[in-house]
Amino acid sequence: MEKGKKKKNLLKVVFFLPFLVSPFLLNLFILFLIFLQPFLSYASESNSTPRDLKTIVIDPGHGGSDKGGEGRDGILEKDIALQISMSLKKKIADKMKLNVVVTRDKDYDVPLEKRVTIANAGNGDLFISIHTGSAHSDELSGIGIYYLDYEGVGNESGEINAGDIEDEKKDVEVILKDMARSDYVNEGARLSELLQKNLTDIIPDQKIILKPAPISILKDVNMPSVLIEAGNITNNEDVKRLKDREYINKIADAILNSIKDYSGADEKGNLK
Repeated sequence: MEKGKKKKNLLKVVFFLPFLVSPFLLNLFILFLIFLQPFLSYASESNSTPRDLKTIVIDPGHGGSDKGGEGRDGILEKDIALQISMSLKKKIADKMKLNVVVTRDKDYDVPLEKRVTIANAGNGDLFISIHTGSAHSDELSGIGIYYLDYEGVGNESGEINAGDIEDEKKDVEVILKDMARSDYVNEGARLSELLQKNLTDIIPDQKIILKPAPISILKDVNMPSVLIEAGNITNNEDVKRLKDREYINKIADAILNSIKDYSGADEKGNLK
């Protein structure tokens, strides 16, 4: 095992050595990666081959002293998020036989940084954060599906200027990470579209909103990610739905079906 690692590291050194020795070659390599990135992203989006999913990370929003939104009769966002998450966890484990990591499994505080740490340490293939909406207006209703805003990622991570390189090796790593992050954004958008389709199929009378957003937790996890708001907790009709166990299971079923579609699995959960 140790010999294999040494050989792999040696190959990395041999590959990157010309770029580290010559800033000109490094600049050329980075420009090539920047030029190639849109084509790689397009190929990723167009690729219909099954995804080899092993681990799904579910993030029940809020918890403990952080109640999240609050609706009539004391219904709390943190409780609804946990109910949906636990239902989804069981369905994924039972029907797809995948490993499931949850950022919390009971009612306790979990800071944002710890949620990110749990997700990344779990080596997840998909990250799904569960919430409810809590709009100021009780007239707003519907399910919200959010994937990471690409422009937000670019602005926050910073664009690489090939003509201003201080640490050559570090900059190569940065652009490779940026390319991986761009792929996560594209895959998160793809999963979001599948969620919209499956939620519409299972809950046809509910409004479904799909849009990108610069959400912090989606940016920080190292995998494709989405955030779902299962309904507006300040809307009377949505509150009725959220109190219904059948509705909770429908949300979980729609997410499960979306993961199956994303992975290329058949109706029994087996990869095609």
